[in-house]
Amino acid sequence: MISPLPGHDWTAGQPGTALWRYVYKGQIRWAQPNWLIEETPGRVVSAIVPGVLIRVPKDFVHERYIPELLAGSWELDDWAWHTRRVLQLTPFGAAHSLGLHWDHATGRFLGWYVNLQEPLRRSPLGFDTFDQMLDVWIEPDGTWSWKDWDELVEAEHVGLFTGAEAAAIRAEGERVIASLGTLLPTGWEEWQPDPTWALPTLPEGWDRL
Repeated sequence: MISPLPGHDWTAGQPGTALWRYVYKGQIRWAQPNWLIEETPGRVVSAIVPGVLIRVPKDFVHERYIPELLAGSWELDDWAWHTRRVLQLTPFGAAHSLGLHWDHATGRFLGWYVNLQEPLRRSPLGFDTFDQMLDVWIEPDGTWSWKDWDELVEAEHVGLFTGAEAAAIRAEGERVIASLGTLLPTGWEEWQPDPTWALPTLPEGWDRL
């Protein structure tokens, strides 16, 4: 296992923190401290559980997402992750990640979530990327559906993505869907965090690009 990020010391029985940021045109849109569960040359595995404080746009509502990106202006505020435990499997060089979602209170597995995003870029504290709006939700029985298709259409219409970029995003989603038979199950569906682990926190310098 490769562990180049600060604080990753499995000999102490505690995973390190991988700072996960969405960065748009030189501005941080989202900053989230995750547990770094595993890193190999091919992928990184990270996780977040309810109670972790992250930084998101202040008073965010989904309807303002595209207008805020167009304006290039937002203010970040603290927000507590809640409800779901999420384990994220992200292959290096790919324009997506695959998340496993559980109801944290009951431990019930809810399904898999394909987030279409820019390929990971390593930062001194973790990884930077940017969400590309379109997603895929997969039920535990394997049935799937697109999520936010209309949002990508709108983003293309207003010029946040070119026609070629939007087509590439859709094609990436279609490639993942076509490979679900080999991707799922991942082998992580029974994963649970150690209850003694301290919650990850935003590291010093989280806002420096």
